[in-house]
Amino acid sequence: MLKTAIIALFLLALAGCGTAPTRSNAQPFSIISEQADPAAGSLTLLINVSGPATQPNVKSIVESIIANRKGEYRHILVKSYTEGMAASDTPFAISRLEDGAVTHRFNSMAETQKIPTH
Repeated sequence: MLKTAIIALFLLALAGCGTAPTRSNAQPFSIISEQADPAAGSLTLLINVSGPATQPNVKSIVESIIANRKGEYRHILVKSYTEGMAASDTPFAISRLEDGAVTHRFNSMAETQKIPTH
């Protein structure tokens, strides 16, 4: 009986492996809004970035998004929001692909402010 219970528990553990979602498999962003204008070759994306709201993190995510879509559009505008922000808020960052170059403008007010304790 004990042997059967152990085997059953082992099989249940194996059945559960790989089926639960993990953070590493999740995308580091979600798309809030996407507006494409194929005639003008432009795309506007509003994204919500999950994870750390740092400039290097957001820059990396946006550059990856732009790299995946720049073959379809000449001009790409990405407005990045962090967790807890709404699309009506001022974006954490605004990134653009124009003339083959990507530029980023970060909103200094959206970054976490450090409050001195002493």
